[in-house]
Amino acid sequence: MTKTFLIIIALALLSSTSQIKAQCSGWNNLQTIDSIFTNPAFGNATSPEADKLHRPYGYLACVSGGVKVYTINTTGIPLAIITIPISSLGNLDAINLFQDSIWLYVCLGNIWNTNEMAGLAIIDISNPSNPNVLDVYVHKGLTGGSGSVAVKENYAYLAANQNGLIILDISNKSKIKLKSVLPLSNTFPHNTVGSTSLYNARGIGLKDNYAYLCYDRGGLRIVDISNTDSPIQINQYCFPPLINKITAYNNIAIHNNLAYVAIDYYGMEILDITNPKSITQLGWWHPNTWADTSNNFNTWANSNGHANELAFDSICNQIYIAAGKSDIMAIDVSDPTNPTTCQTFGSTTDSYGTWGMDFFDGKIHVAYIWSVIAPPYSNYTGYKILKTNCMALHVNETNTSLSHIILFPNPASGNVHLNLADQTLKSVKIFNLEGKLVQENFTSEFSISNLPIGIYYVTTQTDQFTFSNKLIKQ
Repeated sequence: MTKTFLIIIALALLSSTSQIKAQCSGWNNLQTIDSIFTNPAFGNATSPEADKLHRPYGYLACVSGGVKVYTINTTGIPLAIITIPISSLGNLDAINLFQDSIWLYVCLGNIWNTNEMAGLAIIDISNPSNPNVLDVYVHKGLTGGSGSVAVKENYAYLAANQNGLIILDISNKSKIKLKSVLPLSNTFPHNTVGSTSLYNARGIGLKDNYAYLCYDRGGLRIVDISNTDSPIQINQYCFPPLINKITAYNNIAIHNNLAYVAIDYYGMEILDITNPKSITQLGWWHPNTWADTSNNFNTWANSNGHANELAFDSICNQIYIAAGKSDIMAIDVSDPTNPTTCQTFGSTTDSYGTWGMDFFDGKIHVAYIWSVIAPPYSNYTGYKILKTNCMALHVNETNTSLSHIILFPNPASGNVHLNLADQTLKSVKIFNLEGKLVQENFTSEFSISNLPIGIYYVTTQTDQFTFSNKLIKQ
C-alpha cells in the first residue's frame, strides 16, 4: 500500500511539473531596464502610467507629491523633468493615473485619509514636458478619495471609494460635469457588516454596457451603465471562502469575456463574465506562501503577498500583478482553469513593496510605495520598468493572428489598407508625433491624403486586441 501510494504521489507531482513547464515554456525572466528610488518626502509613488503614444515618457502619481513626468532614456535612470503639484490639483493627493490619447486622467483624494474628498483632474499632455491642467472636479459627497478611473467615449467612470461609482461627462475636457452617482450597499456579502471604512470602490473595469467595480470588503459589483443618468447595480459576487472573513476586492482587468480580479492576500480569481447577471469562477490563483482566509489582522498583514493592480498581456497570455512584498508576479493564464506562476520578481525578505503598475509595449511599469506601518511594509519608494521576455512559441493560436495584422502600403500617400485577419475592427486612430489625434476611422480602408508628410502612430482597436503601428506619410 505504501509503495503504491508513493507512486501515485510521484505521478501527480510529475504531472503538475509538466503542466507548469508547458504553460511557462516560452517564459524568460523579467529584466529591469529602468529604475529610480527617491526620498518619500518628495512624494510617495502609488501609480505609474506608460506613455500610450510611444513617446519616451512616463507618469507617476505621488500622493502629496502630485504627478511627476519622467523621460525614459538609455541611461537606465528615468529623469523627472516636471512636477504637477497638488496646488494645481484642487489640493487633493494624486492616487492613480489613466491615459487616453493626449489626456492624462488623475484620480484625486487620498484613499488612506478619510478627510480628503474624491476628485478627477484632466491634464493635456500633448507636450509632456509642458503639461496643462485643463480642469479639476472635486465631488461634494463623502470623503475617502478615489481609487481608479475608466474612460469610455465622453464619460469617465470614477471608482470613488465610499461614494461608490461617480459618472462624469468629459465631452468638454476643460469643463468636467457630474452626470450621476451610484452609492453601493454595505450589506453584502458578510453577516457582520463591520466598519463602513472597509467598503470602498477601488478598482473598475468596463465591458460593453457594464462597469465592474471592486468594492473592497463588499466584493465585486456589476453595474448597468447603459443609461449614464441612472446606473443600476444588477449583480454582486464574492468568492465563498472569503465570506465572513477579511475581504479586499482591489482591482480588475478584463479581456474578452474573462475578468481577472485581484483579491489581496487571497490572490486572484478568473471569472467568466459572459453573462453579467451570472458570474462564474473558472480559476483561482493563490501561492501557498500567502495567507489563508482569516479574521486575524496580523495574518492578513503579514501575508507574503497582497494582489493589487494587475494587467493582462494578450501576446504572452500572462497576468502581471503588483503584489506588495512579492513585488511583481507573472502568471500564465493560457488555461484559465489552472493559472500558473511563471516568476516572482523580487524578494519577500527585503524592505521593498509594490502598489501600482501599468503594462504597455512589452514593458511593466511598477510603483514601489513607502509604507512602513502597514502592508507591504516598504521602506522605499520609487519606480521601475521591467521588460517582458516571453517567446513566440508561447503565443496561442488566437494571438498568432497578430502576425497577420499589417498596414499597407507603408509608406503611403493615399489609401491605406488594414489586414485584420479574423478580427473585428472597432476603431482606427491616427496620432501625430506630438500625440494629437488627427484622424479616426471605423473601416479597414481609409485615406491619409489630407495629412501632412511625416510619421504617425496608428492605434487599432479590435474585438480582441489594441495595438499600434508606425505609419509614414510620403
